[in-house]
Amino acid sequence: MNASLLDQGIKNFENENFKKAIKLFEKILKSDPNNPEAIINKTSCLAEIGKYGEAIKQLELFLKKNPDDFVALYNKGTTLYDMDRHEEALDTFDSALKIDSKNSEALCNKANVLVALGRHNDAIRVYHRALQVEPKDVEILNNIGIVYAGQKNHKKAIKFFESALDAQKDDIDSLCNLGNSLLEIEKNKLAYNCFRKAVKLNPSDFDATFRLAITCNNLKMPERALIYFNKLLRRDRKNIDVLINKGYSLHLMGKYRNAIICYDKVLKQDPKEMNAVFYKSKSTARQNDENQTCDLVSKLLKFDSSYDHDHDHDHDHDHDHDHMRFIEKIQKDSDFKKMKKNAKFSFLLKHN
Repeated sequence: MNASLLDQGIKNFENENFKKAIKLFEKILKSDPNNPEAIINKTSCLAEIGKYGEAIKQLELFLKKNPDDFVALYNKGTTLYDMDRHEEALDTFDSALKIDSKNSEALCNKANVLVALGRHNDAIRVYHRALQVEPKDVEILNNIGIVYAGQKNHKKAIKFFESALDAQKDDIDSLCNLGNSLLEIEKNKLAYNCFRKAVKLNPSDFDATFRLAITCNNLKMPERALIYFNKLLRRDRKNIDVLINKGYSLHLMGKYRNAIICYDKVLKQDPKEMNAVFYKSKSTARQNDENQTCDLVSKLLKFDSSYDHDHDHDHDHDHDHDHMRFIEKIQKDSDFKKMKKNAKFSFLLKHN
């Protein structure tokens, strides 16, 4: 009887019918309170529906009696990770790995925890241990690539994304990850091929379609980009990132008034969205609307000033080097070339 209920529970778990699965596991536990499979599968279901605390409580009760149960320790580690209790998760995965030191999933999850803790080099070493067990594991290869990409080491990242695609040529995550790193080093044509293939594999993939459209803009194909952005806006008409980039497609096409309409839609939702302000100022500059351009640039320079003030202290910030001040963007941007003849505009740039 219990074997049949267990099979039904596992089947419901696999079909993501978690609440029904929990009821079936509880039926088993009424007659067999110490059934390990029912307990562990029930806690997995609890974690899946967000009842992390209850899952941890039951796993800890189980582990008091069965301290060397690898699956219980593994599940406890993944649940603690989901709860952002990273130090505890790390200790738990270490305990699990003492029992099975070559379990690639436990190694991969330990590395994920190390990434969350900012210990990226340690994470890479653990991912490589996992790769020794599973040399062609797509998830592990991607995770290493993502860490390198986060460190701006895109050439190394690309090698791992390509290895993931060698193992599974139609993996959409690998294609998108590779495309993103190629974009970062301005290999736009190669990035375009990655995103185009990903979208062909799954036309409803929002992120792949978005990145493909951005790449089209980079390749000065705004008409094609516009098709993709409009497709995305049919699914999410208020998406700020899509609206800004659609506006830029229109800007590249010389349709400055229509571009400004897109930016204004963004600013209606969020008046402090500085990227929309910046792109709008590019379009007003191309329209030779000097007064509005100066007003917008003044807002951007005030933002620069407040950003610099907020970050003017001794602590290091990993993200600080990614922020290019708007004054630097404006100085380099050819859209503002004619504005440099405007006295107010020149004064704003000179005194910031």
